[in-house]
Amino acid sequence: MAMLNAGGGGDYIPGQTVDIGLEEDRDDSMGVRIFNGIHAFQGSPENDWGMKVNWPEWIGEAHNSQSGRVFIFGSGPSLLSQADLLKNMDDEHTWTVNRIYQWKEIPFTPTYHSVAEPGPLAAWGAVVFPAYNFPTARTRIAINWWPVTAKGWLWCPKAPDDIQVRWEGAQGLSDTLAPIPTAWASPLTCSQLALWMGYTEVYILGCDTTQVGQAWDKEKGRTARPRNIRSILESAERLHRDVKRAGRTLIDLTPGGRLNTEGALEYRELEEVLA
Repeated sequence: MAMLNAGGGGDYIPGQTVDIGLEEDRDDSMGVRIFNGIHAFQGSPENDWGMKVNWPEWIGEAHNSQSGRVFIFGSGPSLLSQADLLKNMDDEHTWTVNRIYQWKEIPFTPTYHSVAEPGPLAAWGAVVFPAYNFPTARTRIAINWWPVTAKGWLWCPKAPDDIQVRWEGAQGLSDTLAPIPTAWASPLTCSQLALWMGYTEVYILGCDTTQVGQAWDKEKGRTARPRNIRSILESAERLHRDVKRAGRTLIDLTPGGRLNTEGALEYRELEEVLA
């Protein structure tokens, strides 16, 4: 079993969210959140960013347990243009996130389903709200700052949001793992765990990276808060560099998505990849 960067155990009790400021200049679009009681230190992944983490055993067991390719789905409306091809996805390893279960026309059952923010959780991780659940997914994983104990869910530690992929680089590419840094888009954040599991080709779908709504409803499916577009693009670009340097592949299959149209990720057609 691979060794994890366990920070020494101990319980931490998060409180209300507060904004924090670091020495370098940052603007509001960068989006920084942290919970009282979690003290993170940039540049120290070997010490779990200074967090005290009791690592779940399953994470060590999952390291390099998979190979080949995985398709990680956002829920952007671009999926509607690919619906006819998605029926082939039951033969692939797939990973969905957040509220995609609300899209009733989704034609496959995911291998993994994840939430990567605290909003979908209640009772400090004891409950995952139904809108964010995918009860038939083979494996459900919550990537979160504090332990998630909801029945049927696994927990993976997440770094506070002042630890970001664009500044600290990607996790999952070595034989140690620190709490997962945010990439500001759940498919990108989850891709680090996929890399840790051993997948060598990661394909992103439905990650439109706009303020438009979701596949099930462009209006009602809008997020409550505007997305941090700048943060997502910069995180994707850094993630792409790190993955390529490690000899693996990260490709965007989102037609018209800003990750590829603005050059953060390479684009390919889903039909081409499946062929």
